[in-house]
Amino acid sequence: MTQAAHHAYRKNIFIAVLLVCTGYAFYNIGDAALKLVAGKFHFSEIFFINSSIIASFMVVYGWIKEKKKAFRTKKPALMFYRALLAAAISLCNIYALPHVPLTTFYTLIFTSPFWVALLSAYFLKDRLDKRRMMLILAGFAVILFIFRPDGGLLNRWAVLVLVSAFIYSCQLVMIRHIGSTESRPFMILCGSLMCLLIAIPFLPSHYVPPTPYEWGLFLMMGTTGSIGLLSITYAFQAAPSAAVVAPYHYTQIVWGALLGYYIFREIPDTVTIIGAALIILLGIYLIYDETRRSALRKIVPEIVAG
Repeated sequence: MTQAAHHAYRKNIFIAVLLVCTGYAFYNIGDAALKLVAGKFHFSEIFFINSSIIASFMVVYGWIKEKKKAFRTKKPALMFYRALLAAAISLCNIYALPHVPLTTFYTLIFTSPFWVALLSAYFLKDRLDKRRMMLILAGFAVILFIFRPDGGLLNRWAVLVLVSAFIYSCQLVMIRHIGSTESRPFMILCGSLMCLLIAIPFLPSHYVPPTPYEWGLFLMMGTTGSIGLLSITYAFQAAPSAAVVAPYHYTQIVWGALLGYYIFREIPDTVTIIGAALIILLGIYLIYDETRRSALRKIVPEIVAG
């Protein structure tokens, strides 16, 4: 590799990492805004306003990037089911976030790599060896340690976040099955349109006029969600491999802790902090192990198959 090529390689990595960290930071801001409005407004109003903003962003972005091609799909059924999962995730988060500290919320969401590994083994026939199984069991053991029945943190809202993490993982596996050839803006647009369709029957009887401050929160939620999605999409496209940027998902715990403290006066206890650190370490190792196995499949597939 020449010096110029090496410089370009490092620059791509730096841009990808910067974008993915920015994207997840915007996600955190959106989650904090959702936590502020979810206690007052019915889910249908949140669905309608937030999805309208995101859908508008995706239509403009898709048209600028690919024109009409951005709004076509060869897999309409999978797009439909993925949109249903996206709506279910949003619904779980709307109901759970007002009752769960942000640090706790992200700690539970970080179980996603463990769910993905299990679901991929079942649906996509990925091999699940003893080492990966031990990592997954260790991850869930940490969750049991944090949310043990006598610890005071285990409640229906925490369980609802765990359900959200599981559905999110199902969505990731489905996206993997859909493949990289489908339009990402259209995929996101489908999720927003599904939320709009679900919201419309409930909206007339549950609409509450937002104050100017609350309109600002709604606008922040939709805008940060759209920017976050686009930043992360670009980050995964710019990175040499997904493994370079995937571990930066865990920066959400830092932003979540800061936002939780400064906005909601939430102070995580020692058990939650230690548990979150362990979940992050196990998740990063699981990502690393999957990347190593993927590389081996490409180089010497018979070794992995054996």
